[in-house]
Amino acid sequence: MSQGHDAMKADNPISTPPLLRWLNRGRELFYVIGSAVVVVTTAVIGITLMSGVIVRYFLAGSLAWGNELPVILFPWLIMGGVVMAAARHQHLGVDFFARKLSPKGARALMVVVQLMVAALMAMLVQQSFVLMQFMQYQTTPVLGWSATWAFYSLPLGAAGVMLLAVIDLIGLASGAEPAIQEEPLP
Repeated sequence: MSQGHDAMKADNPISTPPLLRWLNRGRELFYVIGSAVVVVTTAVIGITLMSGVIVRYFLAGSLAWGNELPVILFPWLIMGGVVMAAARHQHLGVDFFARKLSPKGARALMVVVQLMVAALMAMLVQQSFVLMQFMQYQTTPVLGWSATWAFYSLPLGAAGVMLLAVIDLIGLASGAEPAIQEEPLP
């Protein structure tokens, strides 16, 4: 867990600077949205698969659409988790080089990293729309839904991570947040 996440749980919100409170609220909003996506998609996927098992076991039949819905929802589940991890700084990261630098150097490096993340996510959003142009002609055999329903998760999730990178960038550039997040000891 990072200091940024610990700051969200500060006992005294009055002592927390206003900018840091807004940044943490933004992160928490993205965490809640990602959590909602994960919970809803997991529930629907689970119910769909369990329904298929029940129909197969008791009625010796199958749900024709039972395989299509989980395939459409799984990318949403993944992107919801990606946004959740980015909001709490729980994604994989290597801070070896940043820890070898001075505090100013580490801050500058992390600003560059956040700029790169934001730029990469912006490119991913743009390229996902290119991909969806080709996917719009494919439909699922039973439900007849466009294949783009699954792929909408990509630009939305990437946009979420991009906005979280901007939030981190604001925190770093303003000096409201430390460049290196310290992990609490277990």
